[in-house]
Amino acid sequence: MKNLLNYIVTNFGFTNSSDFVCSFLHINLLTITLPLAGISVGIEKYFGLEHLTIISFGLLTFLELLTGLLSSKVRKVKIESKKFSRFGLKILVWFSLIFITNSLVMEYKQYTDTVGILAYSMFNWLHTFIFIYINMEYLISVLENLGVITGNKKGSDTLIKVIKDKLISFLKK
Repeated sequence: MKNLLNYIVTNFGFTNSSDFVCSFLHINLLTITLPLAGISVGIEKYFGLEHLTIISFGLLTFLELLTGLLSSKVRKVKIESKKFSRFGLKILVWFSLIFITNSLVMEYKQYTDTVGILAYSMFNWLHTFIFIYINMEYLISVLENLGVITGNKKGSDTLIKVIKDKLISFLKK
């Protein structure tokens, strides 16, 4: 059987079946992929967010930082390290709130009594609301910065007003 497998894989450019199996397992890549997988599972478990959501949120925060820097350059405002510290502190606070609310969701998820179900529902809603609010904050900030960068402040303000009005009307329901 091994000879047949060796014959098949050598026709595809592998030296033998061991070479073929090793092409699937890149040991040097495991030092990168295993920690990333662990971090990914931890984020999903402790923050209650899916992988793509975390990637999107990371991209949004990076865009907010990048557009903020470019906006400062366009306005000829000196970039201060204190602003970077504020950005980092805000991210820390946001992730703390997401972690805390997700922990409360997970705590009450198992309860079947009325109080437990009510607590689960409330903290689940709060977790979702906080995450949506954070994303809206950064999205609006990116749009404001883009308005400054492109010189189209009026168009940006109109879009931001529509988003804020829609959010306010949604919250009033």
